Amino acid sequence: MSISPIDGFVSANGLQLHYRRWFLPEPDPNLPPILLLHGLASASHIWNLAAPLLAARGYVVTALDQRGHGESDKPSTGYDFATILADDAAAVQALDIERPVIVGHSWGALVALEYAVRHPDAVTALVLVDGAANQLSLRPGWSREQAMRDLAPPRFAGTPRETFLSYFRNGPLGSQWTPELEDIALHIVQLRDDDTVAPRLDFENHLQVIGAMWDQPTFDLYQQVRCPVLLIIAQQEPTSETQEMFFRMRRDGLARIQALRPDIPVVRMPDTIHDIPLQRPGELAEEIVRQASEKPPEFFV
Repeated sequence: MSISPIDGFVSANGLQLHYRRWFLPEPDPNLPPILLLHGLASASHIWNLAAPLLAARGYVVTALDQRGHGESDKPSTGYDFATILADDAAAVQALDIERPVIVGHSWGALVALEYAVRHPDAVTALVLVDGAANQLSLRPGWSREQAMRDLAPPRFAGTPRETFLSYFRNGPLGSQWTPELEDIALHIVQLRDDDTVAPRLDFENHLQVIGAMWDQPTFDLYQQVRCPVLLIIAQQEPTSETQEMFFRMRRDGLARIQALRPDIPVVRMPDTIHDIPLQRPGELAEEIVRQASEKPPEFFV
């Protein structure tokens, strides 16, 4: 069964936020809604493969384009977590999404985690997809300024469309490349009239998000969150020294999280890239369904 999304805009915290929603003609009223939050410089379209699989199981599934991303408004300020959370909470209320299971990918996992802490009675469960596995400010030898320099995004505006797409096709996604994947990739960026692409998230706004990530006390949030949490981690062999260092720090971060919260399970997906929603949408959907249908232990009630 093919379930096409409905696209719309909602007024939230002074902005117009774009959303996509998937559902059956008669969704299951006993299932919690699912809210999908994309990663940094990504967009709601990254969920285009996994979301219909969830909707086919009876869930009402909504993906947001968060402030500055996708087709949503792009103000020059407000990229701290408090403002992002206010945006998302207002959108959730306007869209009548009651106690969702929140699924966050990458930076979206950090947003989801803090959302659940700040709105403890408004979240059924969390699924954190290859994100929120460490605390940026605890990276050895780093400063906030160093993080802003090292994590600054590439300036790729003006890249020909075919060159941009080749970055995906020549990587692990190439073996499963489809027109649908191409459409997703081109919707995450801006396709310009001269057949080149540009980021939708402005460079300065991107840096504001990195600064907010540095300031977030991620491990403290794990100690405070009270809804069930599932971590899903992509695993692959490192191809560079930088990647090897990142994986090592992530292992250390996961060890710390599990020491703080041994009740939080970690699902590891081998031979998988960071973009799990694109490479393993079926497996990801199954893990989300499992978490959404899990009865919470007494600790969370």
